[in-house]
Amino acid sequence: MKATIKNVGMAALLIAGLANCNDYLDEENPSNISDTEFYKTANGYEALVNSTYASLREVYELPWMFLAGTDEFVEGRNAQPEGISEYRNLSSNDVNVETFFGACYKAIGRCNAAIYYYDRTEKTATRDIRLGEVKCLRAYYYFLLVQQFGGVSIVTEMYDEPAYNFSRNSAAEVYDFILQDLADALVLVPETTTSFGRITKPAVLHYLAKVHLTRGYETFAADDDYTRAAAYADQAINGKTLTISFEDLFWPGKEKNSEVLFSIQFDKSSIKDAANDGSNQNYWFGPYMGGEGAKNGYPYRAYQLMPTTYVYSLFTENDARWEGTFMNVFYPRYYDFYDKSKADRANMNISYYYPQSWEADTAAWRAADPAHRAKTRIIPFGDIWMGTSGVGIDNSAPAVRKFDDPTATFSLGGSSTRDIFLARLGETYLIAAEAYLQAEDVATATLRINEVRRRAAKPGKVAEMQVTEAVVDLDFILDERGRELLGEYDRWMDLKRTGTLVERASVYNRDIKRKYFDNGTNAFEGADGQLKLFRPIPQKALDLNQNEGYEQNPGY
Repeated sequence: MKATIKNVGMAALLIAGLANCNDYLDEENPSNISDTEFYKTANGYEALVNSTYASLREVYELPWMFLAGTDEFVEGRNAQPEGISEYRNLSSNDVNVETFFGACYKAIGRCNAAIYYYDRTEKTATRDIRLGEVKCLRAYYYFLLVQQFGGVSIVTEMYDEPAYNFSRNSAAEVYDFILQDLADALVLVPETTTSFGRITKPAVLHYLAKVHLTRGYETFAADDDYTRAAAYADQAINGKTLTISFEDLFWPGKEKNSEVLFSIQFDKSSIKDAANDGSNQNYWFGPYMGGEGAKNGYPYRAYQLMPTTYVYSLFTENDARWEGTFMNVFYPRYYDFYDKSKADRANMNISYYYPQSWEADTAAWRAADPAHRAKTRIIPFGDIWMGTSGVGIDNSAPAVRKFDDPTATFSLGGSSTRDIFLARLGETYLIAAEAYLQAEDVATATLRINEVRRRAAKPGKVAEMQVTEAVVDLDFILDERGRELLGEYDRWMDLKRTGTLVERASVYNRDIKRKYFDNGTNAFEGADGQLKLFRPIPQKALDLNQNEGYEQNPGY
């Protein structure tokens, strides 16, 4: 690659070149040979393909594009980015939008380079498989872009010099391109792999289902999108039931399991700086716990993404996902929950207890073990669990514990070595359910939902957790996704896909509701009177693009 590629600034948002590719590859290159020659070797090509996976870390570094401004999360003591979380003041100069847009296109650039070098590198037993993996990844990055921005530029070339003239493809064209890449990938990747984290057929099938499902809601949908989504999801499921308990599925250290179809890897061997180079999914959710976690065994929390009362109200006393998602009992050392056995914890004092709405008799709870509960601070379900912008009480709410990492360095950066799940079998069942519902097969939709709820049931409560066809509609499926997938970086796209973003945010998001809708203002309405249902194309990308016909999205 010519050195100029690294110095074109914001042009990298659209040129899709290999900008900063060597950030991931330097230690892999054993000599001073050029990139061009290195990628023609077996080791060099492997390193290039690996960089297309590593790009996921940059895309998912911040949660705002995936979770802020939805029905599930509001601000706690610390503010979220206003434009992303409240829409009204979102502009084309928003740094979070710009960062995400750029990260996706740089990732696509790496994919394009790997595809370019495919028939220029050494032939190996894995070369065709790697091409399939890269095509799936390129489709994935474009799927993120088309959901967030609508139509974008389809770039397939590998550029070795700056380019500044790009046309905007329609969303329909982008979906066609994504589906073709996924179809190509499905032929090339294996059914299974011994290298956990690499893309296999079940992952590709999962995304074929999700892309068809998402396109099914569009005006340009194919007549068979929903039926194909259901069929692909069932192929990905392939008769497998959910056999891992919800708690074990998210227990620290158990990320590599049979239900995870695709995840962002954070192996300890790839982490140079323990405080900053890992995952930060464990950082965002729940209240601040204090500043001495390194000594007293609790995580650093941002106090920025606080679950709404809508989220807390989703669970019932029969649903094991309540305790599997939230830390409702806090011992003197938070991490004792993971480090101590259940028998040991039974003999430990409890510092905080967060009873749900159905646990009204807290006096009885305390009296059941006065020796260890007499001094427990009990904070019942209520508005305090959401926190208040600018004001906060440490440990005021049950923290989201799904992503806890008791081995992580106490840090406000990325210090976790836990993987980030992007596709897992529980979601595949819910994709199938939604597709069957939209295809007017409510009976099969109900069966798929009930498999998820069977696994979610507490012992002896499976019957109570099963639902009938009469209650299964789109709102129920969104609620079920909330129970199953809280914090897993997909809620904004769920609401966008189903056309419920404005409705649900206006009802359940306290910040948007109080600031705008309660005062007669639609938070989504732009200066042109149109709703901001897509993110804006970054202004810097528009300024660099010499194609004056590249239009901004409505609302901006």
